[in-house]
Amino acid sequence: GELVDWECGARDAKTLKVMLDRLKALDVSVFFTDHWECYRELIPEGMLVQTKAETHGIERNNFRQRHWCGRFRRKTCIVSRSKEMVDLSIALFAKFHVNNRIEKFLSTVW
Repeated sequence: GELVDWECGARDAKTLKVMLDRLKALDVSVFFTDHWECYRELIPEGMLVQTKAETHGIERNNFRQRHWCGRFRRKTCIVSRSKEMVDLSIALFAKFHVNNRIEKFLSTVW
């Protein structure tokens, strides 16, 4: 139920490969994905399950990111769109909203 990793980039094979290389360290045994063709090319057949039924949590998370982070829904110059700033925004969102760790952060600040 936690967000363990992401890769900031285009939705292409190059970006997916970077993330898959990092996930090798976590010893992932199964990937639940949508039907994007690139997944079949890079993820071994026995580890890949392509179904929308198991991706609803990921889609819910994507919706929350668009809702809470203005940089993901506005076309105006609201904030820096550099890769580093987008990556930091996702990291904060993952740590404090998705993985419910905001209490740890707040207790150190107050």
